[in-house]
Amino acid sequence: MAKESQLSTSELSSLRVRRLIFHVYDPRLPEEKLQCLDAEVTLDGTTTAVFFEERLRAASQGTQFVFAGEHQPVRGLCERLTTAAGEYVELSKEIADAFSKHHRGRQMAAGVIIVALATVETGGRMLPLVFILKLDHKPAMTYSLAQDEEGDTTAQIQRIVNALVEDKAAVQRSALIDISDQYAWDVLASERNEGAAPELRHFFRAFLSVVPREDASVLTRKAVTAVSAWAKEVARTELPPDESWRRYQERAAQYMKDHAEFDTDDFIKAVVRDEDRERKTRASASLRERLRDQGIAGQEFPTKPASLPNKLKRTQLVTEEGVRIIYEGDQGAGRIEVQDDPEHGNQAKRIVIRTSRITEKDGG
Repeated sequence: MAKESQLSTSELSSLRVRRLIFHVYDPRLPEEKLQCLDAEVTLDGTTTAVFFEERLRAASQGTQFVFAGEHQPVRGLCERLTTAAGEYVELSKEIADAFSKHHRGRQMAAGVIIVALATVETGGRMLPLVFILKLDHKPAMTYSLAQDEEGDTTAQIQRIVNALVEDKAAVQRSALIDISDQYAWDVLASERNEGAAPELRHFFRAFLSVVPREDASVLTRKAVTAVSAWAKEVARTELPPDESWRRYQERAAQYMKDHAEFDTDDFIKAVVRDEDRERKTRASASLRERLRDQGIAGQEFPTKPASLPNKLKRTQLVTEEGVRIIYEGDQGAGRIEVQDDPEHGNQAKRIVIRTSRITEKDGG
């Protein structure tokens, strides 16, 4: 069965870049804005390979897409990249050219379009993967120290305009492509400013001829369900004392109500709360792995809280006296507090509800 998950931690650690080339894009040039290189980058196991492998690992996440439609030229080019060794350079040029042409009418900063062939170990075999990244140039300052005739140490500073830096913000767009049937997705695509500029979200759909594998409503439900299942299974010693699994589900549902766009890091921060820093770090890592296994981590999508069924977004408190309190989302957001009341017994509770108005209704 094809895996829904994105690359696991072990798969990411096994990632190795096998071939890599980049082509330079500069919108300031008067005519040919894309300048293609004729030779691959030399990967000899030194810092060059390490630098690009780290860039690829960082780009190994995003929204899941599948190829669709009869016309899929880039998919064909990527498939040939993994089989036609002698055509690598020319195929990369075709991909870079298609990438740059799809930016017509859109702003694209100067930088490089990277086409890389990498492998990861999964299912007992080495799986080839194609990476396409647009990496922006980021100005950098370098310096060297020297001593003058009087023995004073001085610095010589040089500004490098066309620098490739390790800052993840330099990655404008990235696509990880699997042309096998190992995963349920074909493409993991990410857009740096997707949330701020949603009209750019359609770029990879046009460039790669893909459609989202699952719609936003499905992903919203899957994310909250994943939190609920995780909170029920995680060892109680890894959660704050007296913290019910349902509090985690409530906070997950509340996040969907409070945020227009899903972001994995923000979601985990909203769900996992703990004053014990080390325990919180472990729980956050555990939840992130569960979201990765479910194919949710790294995806970006508009939240659809209305798509959540009542069992995921509502909590019902029932007292021994038969009083029922129903609320949606987080207890705190509902202005509800459940407090210990030791004066009236070991198990006694006091429920405090703050509201600006109460409406009485028939019991039916």
